[in-house]
Amino acid sequence: MAYMGVSFKNNKEQAELVRLIYEKDRPIIFCIGKAGTGKTFATLAAALQLKAEKEYGHIIYARNPVQIGEDMGFLPGTIDEKYSPFMGPLIDNLEAIIRISKQGNINDYQHRIETIPIAFLRGRSFEDTIVIVDEAQNLDLVALKTILTRFGKFCKVVLLGSMNQIDDYKQNQKEVCDFQKVINKLKDKPYVGYVKLEQSMRNPICTEIDDLLNEIK
Repeated sequence: MAYMGVSFKNNKEQAELVRLIYEKDRPIIFCIGKAGTGKTFATLAAALQLKAEKEYGHIIYARNPVQIGEDMGFLPGTIDEKYSPFMGPLIDNLEAIIRISKQGNINDYQHRIETIPIAFLRGRSFEDTIVIVDEAQNLDLVALKTILTRFGKFCKVVLLGSMNQIDDYKQNQKEVCDFQKVINKLKDKPYVGYVKLEQSMRNPICTEIDDLLNEIK
């Protein structure tokens, strides 16, 4: 089966992620993998397909606006304008889906997805929704607990992260980041799905550099 015109038959790890997302008795999915393994790509394709099939009415994409390197300071504009620079990974993956499937357009796909900062999840409750949390390795226990206690019936929460790409200073100083601790605590529960992606979709040099520079820590 193709998901938004994308087939995962040649990548068993991504196919397993999509399978878990489709399982109705697993409302929580954890997916970890190095940069470039297609975590966000596969999740978005599955979520968009499920919405097209009317299995879920809404898709929410959330990530923390964590900057790399020197802080840029105050960003002018509305909330949407402030947050838009951090939506590059979402746009890139939607464009990749369009490029591979040769169908749809970026404006149409963007309109199907609500994008919000992690902080804005507090106080909200979700029904009939797929919530995609990207870069979850940067989140602390409070944020992760908030996310995992916001959803109601007919919801799916997919948390994606790379333990080699921790940008949050506090999480980077810990021997085990809070995201990994939460995974360790919950991954064996019958209502939780867990998958680790290893196969890189980028240039193999990127994977080697990721591994080598991670050793510096």
